[in-house]
Amino acid sequence: MFERVLCATDFSRSAEITAALIPQIPTVKEVVLTHVIDPTDTSYLGWITGRPQILPKEAAEAAFTQEKKALLGAGLAVTERIAVAEEGDITGAILAVAQEVRPSLIVMGARGRNIISDFFLGSVSAGVLQRAQTHMLITHAKISGDTKEKNLFSRVLCPVDFSKPSLQVVSMLRRLKIPEVVLLHVVNESGGETEKMVHDAEVRLSGLREKFETSQARVETLVRTGPVVDEICNAAGESEATLIMLPRLGRTDYITNTPIGSVAAGVAKQAYRPVCVIFPALDLEIAVRELESVEFPLAEEVWIHYHQQTADPKTDRIFGVFVEGSLVSVARCRSHPDGAEVDGVFTPTEFRGRGYAKKAVDALVEACGDRALYMHSTLELVGFYGSFGFVPIPENALPPTIRARFNFALGDMEGANVQPMMRPGRL
Repeated sequence: MFERVLCATDFSRSAEITAALIPQIPTVKEVVLTHVIDPTDTSYLGWITGRPQILPKEAAEAAFTQEKKALLGAGLAVTERIAVAEEGDITGAILAVAQEVRPSLIVMGARGRNIISDFFLGSVSAGVLQRAQTHMLITHAKISGDTKEKNLFSRVLCPVDFSKPSLQVVSMLRRLKIPEVVLLHVVNESGGETEKMVHDAEVRLSGLREKFETSQARVETLVRTGPVVDEICNAAGESEATLIMLPRLGRTDYITNTPIGSVAAGVAKQAYRPVCVIFPALDLEIAVRELESVEFPLAEEVWIHYHQQTADPKTDRIFGVFVEGSLVSVARCRSHPDGAEVDGVFTPTEFRGRGYAKKAVDALVEACGDRALYMHSTLELVGFYGSFGFVPIPENALPPTIRARFNFALGDMEGANVQPMMRPGRL
C-alpha cells in the first residue's frame, strides 16, 4: 500500500524530522530520498558546517548520509535522487521524479529551511499536494507533547463525508490494521435539519465502526457541527490524534475535474498534526439515458450557464449523462413543425474533459437518428459534430422554422460564428 515512499528533502530540520518518521509508515519497504537543486538559489553555500564553498551536488550527496542512516537502520532500502529545478520550479522537479519512480506515497515536511513558521503549508509542499497523482503525507517540525512519543499511525483521525473517496480511506485504515481510529463527520449546516443530520451521521458512523470488529482496532465516532476544516483540526487536537487521514476529494469534488478538494487543502494548510492525503481510486458510476419530463428541471439547472434555456415536454427529448446520480451533461432534440433540431448540448466547465458531451450526443443520435437532424453549430465545434455524421449545409437548406431562430444574423451565420449542419436520417 505504501511500499515505495518518495521523501523530498531540503536537509532542513523539518525534513530531518520527516525522514525519521518514515519507518513508522505501515508496509513501507523502500525510500527514494530526493533533493532538488535550484540553480537560482545560492543560500546552500555554507549550510554544511566546515565546508563553506561546497558545490550544490556535493553538498546534497554529503547531506544524504545523515538522513539515510536512520532509514537503513530500520531495514529499509534507500536510493538517492538529485534533480535540478528548471527555472526555479522545485515543485515540478519533485513531481518529475515521482512520475519516473512511481511512489505509492510522497512524504514532505510542511515547511523547509529559511521558513519562520512550521504550522502552515509552504509553497513547495502546497504545490506538490495540488498536483500530486498519488497519496501524500505532510509532517510538521513541531510535534505536540501529547503525540511526539507515539507512533505516527497509532491513533488516526479519519474525517468521513460518506462519499466513495472517504469510504475508501476507511477501508484502507482497516487493511492497515491501525490500532486506534476516530471516525469524524462534520455537519456544516444550520437550521431545523441539523439535529436530524447529526442523528443520521451517528447511525452511519456506527455502521462503519461495526466493520472494524474483526480488525481488533479501537474505534471511536464523533459528530460535530460547524465549519468543516476548523472542526477537523480542532477534533484532531482534542482527540490526541497522531495523524489526520482523509481523501483529497470530497463528496462534491470527485465527480468534477477538481485537482484537490477545499477540505483536504484546508486541513493540510491549517492542521498542526501530520496529514495523510489519500488519492482515491475513482470508479465513477456513469449512466447515460433520456430524461423523463419530471426531470426537465434538472436540465434547466445545467442550462443556467448556457443561455438559460428552458425545456418543453411537448416538443423536447433530452438526453443526459449522470455521474454518481448528478446530471453533468445534456443534449436536446426539439421537434419543430418542419424538422428536428439538435441544440442545448452543454457540459458545465467543472465536468469537461471526460467525454460527457460525446456520450450525451451519442444517446440522442441513437434515439432520434431515424429522421433528419438539423443544428446550428458554432464554428469551432463543426469537427465534433462531424464525428456523429453531421455535415455542413447552406443556410437556405435549413427548414424554415429552424432557420428562423437565427434571423438576427441577417443571412450571415458565419459572421455570427454559426455553421448550419444536417445529419441524414437512417434508412
